[in-house]
Amino acid sequence: MMSPLMVGCLWLVAGCWYKPLSTIHQDSYNTPMFEQDRVLTRLQQRVMADQEIVVCFLSGSYGRRQEDAYSDLDVALVFADGMAREAAWRRRREFVQSVTPYVPAKSFDADHVRPYLRNALYSNGTKVDYRYETLDSLTPNPQDRDIRIIKDRDGWAEQYQQACAGAILPQPRLTAAELKALDDRFWVRYWNALRRLLRGDYDTPFTGYLGLLNFILPPFLEVLPPEEPARQALINVFYNHDTGETAVHMRHLLENYLAARAAVIRRLQLDFQPDARFEADIQRLVQSKTR
Repeated sequence: MMSPLMVGCLWLVAGCWYKPLSTIHQDSYNTPMFEQDRVLTRLQQRVMADQEIVVCFLSGSYGRRQEDAYSDLDVALVFADGMAREAAWRRRREFVQSVTPYVPAKSFDADHVRPYLRNALYSNGTKVDYRYETLDSLTPNPQDRDIRIIKDRDGWAEQYQQACAGAILPQPRLTAAELKALDDRFWVRYWNALRRLLRGDYDTPFTGYLGLLNFILPPFLEVLPPEEPARQALINVFYNHDTGETAVHMRHLLENYLAARAAVIRRLQLDFQPDARFEADIQRLVQSKTR
């Protein structure tokens, strides 16, 4: 097994000299975190020795040179054509384990995110997302504006990175009809949960509360930028066996939801008219019941 002192050395793999792309990160206790660098070094060796992988690069925080001790590795494995990719995809489980033969790994397909994406969790704490791409299907996109090239062929990766530099991130969208559907669902789920909490039941409404967090709030978080105060206020979760304390949190959740909804309407200039009288009455009722 490679010692940490060897990470900074030059490696001779497949007849090519190359250097590791990062250094071992440490946490506040001055101990290495998750051994990403060891996995990265092993990945470099594995990719350089694989003739079917014509291009490989890192995106995400490693591509931006902003990785820290907790960053995952976003790896693009680029093949010459679809046939080569399909052949490699059939061996994806074996490839994941071959990167670190002596470190147990669990991997699974992430079709819910995109095709040909394999998520890997190594038992040393490293997480790697492997994208299987082809030279002709990989089109310039803003997510790849900043990449760190591990392997290139005839300057293809460099040209691809230059093409990505002009790509623009799409702005998150939410239509008035979509907002109305979310809003209707919010009121039903919110009121069902709060009534049961006021009854003293903390068990039954828990799934409804999770539904609020999982289905209603994420679209708002996608639209609103991090610096938006209304967005920050939404990131406030509280639920426990004390139904009184939880009900007070639900009052704040309602206030924060209405503020975030107003920010979304304003930011996207949506034609959405809330039922002001109904909502004012509900707010007064919630305040009186959660004092």
